[in-house]
Amino acid sequence: MARPSFPPPVLAVAAVLTALALSPAAAQDTMHGTVEGRGFTRIKIAVADPVLLQGDAADGAELISTLRDDLEFSGVFDVIDPALYSLVPASEFGSPKLDSWREVGADFLVESRITLGGERVDLDAQLFDAAAGQSLLFKRYGGQRDVLRRVAHQLADELVLQFTGRSGVALSRITFVSKHGDGKEIYLMDYDGRRIRRLTTWSTINLSPVWSPDGTELAFVSWRGKQPGVYVMSDEGVLGRLDTVGGELSSAPDWSHDGRRLAYSSDVDGNTEIYVLDRDSGRNNRLTRNQAIDTAPAWSPTGREIAFTSDRGGTPQVYVMDAEGLNVRRVTWNGSYNESPAWSPDGSKLAYVSRIDGRFDILLLDVASDATLRLTHGEGNNENPRWSADGRHLVFASNRRGTYDIYTMGADGSDVRRLTTGGDCFTPDWSH
Repeated sequence: MARPSFPPPVLAVAAVLTALALSPAAAQDTMHGTVEGRGFTRIKIAVADPVLLQGDAADGAELISTLRDDLEFSGVFDVIDPALYSLVPASEFGSPKLDSWREVGADFLVESRITLGGERVDLDAQLFDAAAGQSLLFKRYGGQRDVLRRVAHQLADELVLQFTGRSGVALSRITFVSKHGDGKEIYLMDYDGRRIRRLTTWSTINLSPVWSPDGTELAFVSWRGKQPGVYVMSDEGVLGRLDTVGGELSSAPDWSHDGRRLAYSSDVDGNTEIYVLDRDSGRNNRLTRNQAIDTAPAWSPTGREIAFTSDRGGTPQVYVMDAEGLNVRRVTWNGSYNESPAWSPDGSKLAYVSRIDGRFDILLLDVASDATLRLTHGEGNNENPRWSADGRHLVFASNRRGTYDIYTMGADGSDVRRLTTGGDCFTPDWSH
């Protein structure tokens, strides 16, 4: 059986900076509306229809539509309705009528010029500050034609970076589990639910895939062998079983921030406890020693703490301990059933699942203040929250429409989007 492989984590196109109307420092000085923290007003940006130098107009439209969707999803931009663009007088590429763009509500403008020839796609893109009346950035992207959407994703991430200092998530991917025949297989898709592809083809049970910090590996649990074990698949399709402690059930793997250690739970000693595997030495270290069930470990971004679920207090609750297993403390107190913790990328919050009125909903815990924010409100069961790398979004599984599918939402619970429609989709994880 051929081993599955998935696309490389880095966009396989050349992104060459060809010119800058301003130096990076000057561009930063003149940029308005820089996004910091939350509670900001989205930046009003127009993405003009492209100048198509060569190729199919439908392909050019798909590229620009993808770019607009990426920018809108980012949470940073408010993309001006393209229906208003006809009100702006036509102009040559690089010489837009910025006053007219301001009249339709745009503070910033993106122009593009696309060449789709043979097997290549080439994109020139320019960012303008409509208020200042000047160009901020000019970039050129190129690559094979089959990465057309990826070119749009890369430009979107670059624009988010220019305004926030941190790249967007348009190039990120989401992995999840879905039922296939008699088994459960691991799948992969773009952040927006496009290009779904199956990774495992073993007709067995595969569960809980989780990305390595650099996005080049997936760790997951599989019944591929005689007993369930933790496996790792690289971005080249190379598969290996990790030397975990074994037991009837090894489950819920999670990577440390440096990718050198893997936390997981195992019942090898007769009770489910949390272990850490050091990948360099192959040594396993047991962290918890309690008669209760300890499971679902989640590394903090610093690598100094691990959150986990335990019923040592009588009901499942979220606890945090030091990476060595010391200083265990309970952090959820509201409700009788809380589980599945996931750290925000900056370590300030924990997303987790709570049973409320007989249904599972997703809550946020502010680690410093102990304040909680409820993100979902009884629309079916909502489970397995995981963060995007920029901390602005969460992916989760929900049966709010009858069957379990994968959804995303903003970190404040807004802008819920359904990504899959096949049903029986679980345990998503978002690449870093």
